[in-house]
Amino acid sequence: MLLPREASLIAAGDAEDPRRELVERLLEHERFKAAAQMLMQKQQIEEATWTNPGIGEFKEEIAGDREIAADTTDLVRVFQEIIERLKTRPVLNVNEDTVTVSQMIDYCRRRLIMEDRPISLRKLLQNTHSQQALICMFLALLELVRLQAVLLRQRATSVTS
Repeated sequence: MLLPREASLIAAGDAEDPRRELVERLLEHERFKAAAQMLMQKQQIEEATWTNPGIGEFKEEIAGDREIAADTTDLVRVFQEIIERLKTRPVLNVNEDTVTVSQMIDYCRRRLIMEDRPISLRKLLQNTHSQQALICMFLALLELVRLQAVLLRQRATSVTS
């Protein structure tokens, strides 16, 4: 194509372009590629869709008969069976307030640093609700006293008999 054309071909008019066949093949390839992509998308949609061919028969049976064939004694019996199953099911008690003494020691240290002044035991225990947390808090305070990290003092109270 880059060579100079012969004069007879120029006079004859437009000679056939060798690129034309390549362009047609590329266009045909694009059409096949688009068709293949469309078929792949259709296959993905069909794979993601679940159908139940027997549902039509079920709907027809239900449409004609909408009443339940049960009386009050049947309903009471079924209700009692449900209650019995509830009584026999296993119950799992999960305690979400699991705390350790070391966690309570850290809590006490943070709290005392935040207050930066003496704090009452009642105020320190204000957010402690479970029995396990109270025991851990008491042990944590004893450990902090043993380590001489805190000083406990009791207000002078008058004891009357």
